[in-house]
Order: sequence, then structure tokens, then C-alpha cells
Amino acid sequence: FGSSPFGSRLNSPLASLLLLAFHRKMFRTCPPAMTGTCMRSALVLAMALRLRSALAVGTYSRLEAGSKCNDYRIPEVPSKDACFGAAALSIGLTGTVKMQLDGIGFNGCAYNVVANVLIYSVTPAATPATHLALPTLQYICNGAPTTTTTATTTATTATSTTTTGLFAKLGPSSRCSDEGVPEVLTKEACFGAALHTVGLGGTSTMELNNIGFSGCVYNAAADMLIFGITPGVTPSSNMKLNTFEYLCNGIPTTTTTTTSTATTTTVVYTRLPPGQRCMDRSLPAVSSREACFGAAAPATGLSGRFHIEVNWIGFTGCVYNGVAGILMYGVTPGVTPATTMVLPHFEYVCGGEASPLYP
Repeated sequence: FGSSPFGSRLNSPLASLLLLAFHRKMFRTCPPAMTGTCMRSALVLAMALRLRSALAVGTYSRLEAGSKCNDYRIPEVPSKDACFGAAALSIGLTGTVKMQLDGIGFNGCAYNVVANVLIYSVTPAATPATHLALPTLQYICNGAPTTTTTATTTATTATSTTTTGLFAKLGPSSRCSDEGVPEVLTKEACFGAALHTVGLGGTSTMELNNIGFSGCVYNAAADMLIFGITPGVTPSSNMKLNTFEYLCNGIPTTTTTTTSTATTTTVVYTRLPPGQRCMDRSLPAVSSREACFGAAAPATGLSGRFHIEVNWIGFTGCVYNGVAGILMYGVTPGVTPATTMVLPHFEYVCGGEASPLYP
């Protein structure tokens, strides 16, 4: 029936009525000697109908870290809509932050367990057999492997809130957790005591939820104080932007003082061709997010590019992703500038000036 013109109609309510009628007719017309054969035929038809109905429902599975869909000969999730929609719902990740980030070494849908982000990526040079296998990536596949392992973990977190009445406004690209102080936890505290304590009296305020951070932050570009809650985003994973200045419920134990002097230091940066690491040209890697997005970007013609910090995805350093058109800085523990990932669309930004290559 599956290949017949009637196959698509066998899952309808009408099919059930036809099956019932078929049963009755068979038992009325079937000779007594053939009763067993008639019953078996009806049972086979019923099982076929149920099997076809079951196969019509999509099945998704989340693999253990370090495995790929290709290892189990099952296909990847084919689209961003399926990844962030049916697949996320099926495996219980509907509340997770979702991001499309192309050109990072795989095609399909994967959950980054460290960043708590569900990622959909398109990497033209990658094949199912060459997809990244990292201890932080759990691939989501469009099907079920022949063997599955299900683990259920229940965690209890105790939260202690301390109200000190002292508030601090951090500099750009820093979070309260980076400084060891708690976030401002309520809209009332953010728009009340915190606002006046840090000298933002008269600034416009807005509550804006589900945009990648939880807490109180001053948007310097918009000149606006924002309070927001994003479910699933922890203090240590709050979004960092060079226009975001977080307000914290406490004073950081360490402060950074910048002093202007008459000394001028010229730092040279080089953007390498695709397929090369900084170590391949005996150049030091860019060692910080600030240098990557600050001095290195304009020095290599990337000042107008969108930039993002992406950790735990197989590279360490500052790199321009030619597929996504973004400048990325990332750190993957255990991955050094000498072993960092090389892709045909990754252009690493290095400190210093590269010597010319001779044949």
C-alpha cells in the first residue's frame, strides 16, 4: 500500500472505518475453513496502517558529545527551522538560547553544553564525515541511532542574595560575574537605587526580556538603562557587547586604571590567507578579546564587521569567518595557536607582520 496511490490516505479516519468494514465483510464471507487465514490478513493490514502512521512522525535524537550523526548513519537536521522548532521541542531544548552561526566546521544542528546554546550552522566545505567532534558539542540528528543512552540528571542549586546598597557600573565587555559581584536582580532596584547610585539619573529606562542577558545594563549606544530576564542564561553566560555596561550589586574587588602617557606604541597586525595559522608564519596569536575587536580589527580592514566571542568550538585566537562575515574571538581549552582549527574560510588575525613566502 505504501507505494500505491492510496498510501497517503491510509492514515485518515476514513481508513479506520474502511478497515472495520473490511473486517466485518471478511468474517461474513470467509468460509469457516479459512477463518484463521482471514484473521491473519486483517491483522497484517492493521499493523501496516499503524506502522505507516508512526513513521509519519519525525524522530530526533541528541547524541553524546564527541559523536556525529554520520557515526550512526542517520541524517543531520536539514534546516534552521527544524533545528530550532521540532527538534528543540523533541529533545527538551525549547528554552535554550538559539543561534545560527555559519562556517564553524559542521552542517546541521548541535547543542553546545558549555555555552548552553543550540546552534545551527552551514559550512560549505564540511561533510557529514568531517564534521567537528568536540567534547562540548552534542549533535542533534534527524532520526534515532540503533543504540541510545538516556541519562537524567537532577540538580539543586541554592541561591543566596545579598543586598548591600552599593552599586557599580562596569566598563564595556565585562560582566558582573567576571568581577565576582552579583547582578542587580530586580527591575525596581535597577531603575531605582542602582540608577541614581552610578550617576544615570534622568536616563531612559526599559524592560526588555529574552535578548541574551539577565540583569541590569546600560546601553551606551542607545543611552538607555535596560533590565531584562532571559530564561536559561546564567550570570556567567550573559551577553557581552562593547556597548553594554552592566550594573552590579556590589563593588568589584579589583579595578583597572588607565593612564594616558606621551608614549606612542605602534602595534602591527596581519590577517593571514585562508588555511593558515599564526604559528605557521611564526607570528603570535592575538591573545585577548579586547585586542581582537579593538586594535586588530581596524588594522586588518575589519573595523566595520560584526564581532562575537565564541568559546569551546575548536579554535583559539582571533579569526575572520568568511562564510558568516563576522570577526570571532574564542578560546577552546586544550587547543593552542599551534593546534587551532583550520578551515578554508577561516582567516586568522595575528600580531606582527608576516614575512613574504617564497617558492
